[in-house]
Amino acid sequence: MDKVKYLKQGELAIVSGEMKVFTILGSCVAVVLWDEGTRIGGANHFLLPNWNNKGLPDVRYGDIAIPELHDKVIMAGAVKRRLVAKIYGGGSMLNLNQAVFNVGQRNIAVAKQKLLELNVKIVEEITGGKFGRKILFNVNDGIVKVDVIQNINIKF
Repeated sequence: MDKVKYLKQGELAIVSGEMKVFTILGSCVAVVLWDEGTRIGGANHFLLPNWNNKGLPDVRYGDIAIPELHDKVIMAGAVKRRLVAKIYGGGSMLNLNQAVFNVGQRNIAVAKQKLLELNVKIVEEITGGKFGRKILFNVNDGIVKVDVIQNINIKF
C-alpha cells in the first residue's frame, strides 16, 4: 500500500522508500529534488517568491524554501552531485496583466535562479499557463505524475 504525504502550502517534505508526495498547485510552485543513487528526495510547495524580511524566514517563500529543501535532502543522505530538480506550477490563475501581480511567473523565476545558484540541474519543468496542477512524486523511481486542473472558478 502506498504511503502518501499531502504537502500543504508553505511546507516541504523529505522522503525515501515507498513514500510519495502529493500536492495541488495554482500560482504556487513545487520544486522536487531527487537523487537516483540513494532514492532520497524531497519537495516543497511555496506561495511567494521572496521573503520580505519581516518575522522569521519561512518556507512559504521560494528564496527560503529551495535552499532549505536542498540542505535537508543532503542531510537525509542524498548526494549533492547526483541531485536533479523538477519544477511545477506557477500558473496565472487570475487575468491580471501587470507583471507585479503575476506571482506564478515570479515564483518560477526564483525557483530557476535558486537552483542555478545551488548548481542543481533542472531536468523537468512543467510551469505557467492559466491552470492549476496536481502532482504526485514517487521517490522510488523519481517520476512525477502531473494532472492539469482546468476548471478553477475564482469569483470576486
